[in-house]
Amino acid sequence: MQKTKTMKYIFFLLIIISGSTLYGQTDSIEKAILYNKMISKEIGQVEYSRIATRWTQTMKEFKKYPELPFDQKGQVHYLFLYRFIDLNKEMLFNRILEWLSINYGLYPAYIYSNKEDGKIIFRNSLSIDYFNSCTYTVVISIKNEKILMEIINLGYQIYYEGHYSNNDWIPEKTISYSIAEFFPVILKNPSVWNSSLNLLISTNELFNSKKDSLFEFLKSYGTYYEF
Repeated sequence: MQKTKTMKYIFFLLIIISGSTLYGQTDSIEKAILYNKMISKEIGQVEYSRIATRWTQTMKEFKKYPELPFDQKGQVHYLFLYRFIDLNKEMLFNRILEWLSINYGLYPAYIYSNKEDGKIIFRNSLSIDYFNSCTYTVVISIKNEKILMEIINLGYQIYYEGHYSNNDWIPEKTISYSIAEFFPVILKNPSVWNSSLNLLISTNELFNSKKDSLFEFLKSYGTYYEF
């Protein structure tokens, strides 16, 4: 037990995926996309100037553009690598299943898990706010002392309240979207910029918090069994 109490651990966030370049959307790319629309004459100079000015003001309000990780295919793809020097493959495998059960009510019968291959795969949905939720797939690869957690296939379930339109009642509805449909933000109606950016920022915060939760749970392996 003394060994586990002094267990060493390391955590890495992989920001470089399969090479030396990280792909994705940035404020600069968003503005370049808008500029290309003007160059290709899809929009005029007046409209370009109007949108660009409003976008600049929006970025000032948000301070920074959402920093989501992308892979070389242009897909949002989180990768988190953990190393726990004193935990073997079986310990890590079982502890992760415990974490999934405690935090999400996900039991082995509802997920793919193979201890021999060191794989745990599941699909889940988490609330972003009162109305909206994020759907995603997690692939966890486990070796002795190491875990690689990937979060892929991100999407949203967006709730729309019922409302009247020209004296017609439009009932409430929930629509599913891929996260890719939110990019580029700058080409959306400016009326949805804030909600889109807030959703993307909240998504990044959500998965980083879940990463931290799993890391702390695994780190406490030694003390967890002291009773």
